[in-house]
Amino acid sequence: MRRFLLALAALFLLQLEVSADERIHEFTSEATVNVDGSLDVTETISINAEGDQINHGIFRDFPTTYTDSRGLRVVVDFDVVSVKLDGRDENYALESLSNGVRVKIGDKDTFVSRELHQYQIRYRTTRQLGFFDKYDELYWNVTGNGW
Repeated sequence: MRRFLLALAALFLLQLEVSADERIHEFTSEATVNVDGSLDVTETISINAEGDQINHGIFRDFPTTYTDSRGLRVVVDFDVVSVKLDGRDENYALESLSNGVRVKIGDKDTFVSRELHQYQIRYRTTRQLGFFDKYDELYWNVTGNGW
């Protein structure tokens, strides 16, 4: 009976390991429109790291080049204010992309522990508002593309 219970417990633990799910659990974004028309944005990204694709951290791509309704190229400002991992300041680096900026969060010499983590990215961006005769518009790609 004892062997049966041990085998059953081992099977249960193996099932937990196999069913580990590395993914983004939650993505929230809060934006404040400032008097000068800029946006202050705080993004919170909750992930479960399992060492599959998330090893040293995450990256987040931000489009900063758009084509407007007249076909003109528009480049917006993007400035990182802070990056946190589980409430503590976290290392990050910026990398230029053809249509924007990649924020690489983490440390190449440190592995992210296998568990649920919360990243917070605070940034300021400009030129996201459109002013028209009958309405004003916030034109901002909340999640970006391709990341």
